[in-house]
Amino acid sequence: MYLGGYKMENLTFGTQRIVHLDLKGAPLKVSYFEKFFPFIKSIGATGILLEWEDTFPYSRELLQIGGLSNSAQIQSAPYSLEEAKQILYLASDCGLTIIPLVQTFGHMEFVLKHDQWRALREVDAYPSSMCPSNSETMPLVRSLIKQIVAFHQNIEYIHIGGDEIWHMGLCNSCQKRIQNGKYGRHGLYLDHVTEVAQYIRDNYSNLKIIIWDDMLRNIDANVMQDYYLGNLIEPMLWHYCSSDNFQLGGQLWEKYAAVFKNVWGASAFKGATSSAQVIPISKFHISNHEAWLNELGLHAGKIINFRGIVLTGWSRFDHYATLCELLPCAIPSLTICVKTWLCGGFNSELNRSVKKMLGYNENFLDTDVPPRNPLLSQLDFPGWQIFVGFEWFVNLKSRYKSIIESDQMNTWFNSWQIANNYTNPMQIDAIFPVINEVLTEVTSLETYLKANLEQIYFSHTIDELLGTLINPIKNNLKQIKSDCETQLALGCRVRGKKLNLV
Repeated sequence: MYLGGYKMENLTFGTQRIVHLDLKGAPLKVSYFEKFFPFIKSIGATGILLEWEDTFPYSRELLQIGGLSNSAQIQSAPYSLEEAKQILYLASDCGLTIIPLVQTFGHMEFVLKHDQWRALREVDAYPSSMCPSNSETMPLVRSLIKQIVAFHQNIEYIHIGGDEIWHMGLCNSCQKRIQNGKYGRHGLYLDHVTEVAQYIRDNYSNLKIIIWDDMLRNIDANVMQDYYLGNLIEPMLWHYCSSDNFQLGGQLWEKYAAVFKNVWGASAFKGATSSAQVIPISKFHISNHEAWLNELGLHAGKIINFRGIVLTGWSRFDHYATLCELLPCAIPSLTICVKTWLCGGFNSELNRSVKKMLGYNENFLDTDVPPRNPLLSQLDFPGWQIFVGFEWFVNLKSRYKSIIESDQMNTWFNSWQIANNYTNPMQIDAIFPVINEVLTEVTSLETYLKANLEQIYFSHTIDELLGTLINPIKNNLKQIKSDCETQLALGCRVRGKKLNLV
């Protein structure tokens, strides 16, 4: 097989196939990992990129991270120390490498939302980015790293984040450093990153340090070499686009090859399309992996040592974003993406084998449009009941929207007509049973989801999911039903009296 002009046997795809677990404010119960880890090992995964965020059982000076935020009384319900240890044990028992990821610059909402660390924000109103010029920033970073490394024994890698620093160089201290520094904003970023990396090198010399690469892409190779960056870190190139929009390019590979001895890639099996996506679009993620394979084939001669691929699975677009694409809902996507990577591409035979492995009777990649009726068949992967439940939700939401936005509702039962009692009973007699039927189904779905979510998630996550997805639909349907009953109760009374229309 050929990719990008190179034979498959001439390519180096690395030895690692790491699955990213993003636990932001939505920890899964330990009992789920007992099934999930053996499953991903069986499909070809070699390890876990474990992003605990606020679910890690921080202690002492960091105890507040897992507690109540000051802006919203929502507790992340972090794992207990014993539960966290059990997760590591289960992964190790399956032969899965653990790489902990701890953010050290951007995406710091889980820390900076607390009053205790608010002074470390680059912009006071925004909790996303830390100020690298604040004298208390590095003590916080060192505390985070100390507790993470102490907990994860025998690890070979640590990931220090470093991506998407939305607000950098905006405070007075940082602006002065930019003006006086040799490399401006790039220098401000590299000063902080190298200080973090050097701390790890000085105190944990056995650890290899990984960083997201997006903030490095526009930095000249000579600047990175002046910082001896290649001796400190290994960049992880992330790119989540499909084949149509995939572009890294030879120049980037050449630049990184001139600076770094080792590089990683990062694709996505979920959490990279829409911030409100419920079920992953498998075709999109397959295309992303095929694009990665093609990219590696095209630029194989420029890549020094490709460690492997991390299949990212984001649970939220940031700490405050709503949950998207729960992990159980993404297992079909994850499975087909891992198999696509292992096989060097996707084809119908691969699709059939994965379909059979997951217990499907239907070809789940044949269409982007879900079936009208909920798929309630027995599948064969951890948490399939939740996948089925949210597939049911997608179908039901589509039906709900078509009713709410229908000409019939807009023509004979809009808000003005209801407020002015100017409605036609004949039309309400047609609308009412449809609304009641959908409301009954929503209530059934809620019961189904709650029962199955309780097997895997904690109560605060279930409350969020139902409050975000189910309750708005249910409450609107209840209101419409009540309005129908009120209007029908008017019976033969004169309508539109308020406006003297009749």
